[in-house]
Amino acid sequence: MSGRGRGAPAGAAAEGDAGQVALLVLGYAVLALVVVLVVTAASAVHLERKRLWAVADAAASDAADEVDREAYYGGGASLAGGVPLTDAGVRSAVQAHLRRAGAAERFDDLAVGAATGTPDGRTAEVQLVATARVPVLGLLPGASATGGPLVVSVTSRARTALAPG
Repeated sequence: MSGRGRGAPAGAAAEGDAGQVALLVLGYAVLALVVVLVVTAASAVHLERKRLWAVADAAASDAADEVDREAYYGGGASLAGGVPLTDAGVRSAVQAHLRRAGAAERFDDLAVGAATGTPDGRTAEVQLVATARVPVLGLLPGASATGGPLVVSVTSRARTALAPG
């Protein structure tokens, strides 16, 4: 008598396991697919944030160069303390940069954040808000990989190296 059990035919053990192995393989395939989708979504959100950060950095650089013409040319300011800025000038420079760069076509729901401006008249702070494009998850209604919009903040300051003369 063999070790297969009493009265069990020779091929019965192999046939009974075939359905369980197929179920196990299917489970592992689904798990692998979920892992690939999660990694793809996380990578897409990270790359979208990096792209938004690059645009915000360039916009902040442009905004830091935007001189408050009235304060500077009116004789009320000097470059010794830095380039004089205003909130309106910073916002205007950021919006102009976004138009020139075609950023509205590259990002979904792109907006200039409320924190955009100058806190001290010398520093340009830029906040951009956009929605991340996530492959596969974007096809599902109501699904969001980020839990909300991407918000990026960048600070830039233009400095002058003028010697007193």
